[in-house]
Amino acid sequence: MPFPSRLGRPEEYAQLAQQIAENPMLNGETIRLDGAIRMAPR
Repeated sequence: MPFPSRLGRPEEYAQLAQQIAENPMLNGETIRLDGAIRMAPR
């Protein structure tokens, strides 16, 4: 999804962050919380 129709709502990001912190099966992973947005370099 290169161009999402909307940005994530704060509660959606918070829910995902909570699940990542509470999930014992995740270990040393890099998970992007960017909603498929690719920001141009400065």
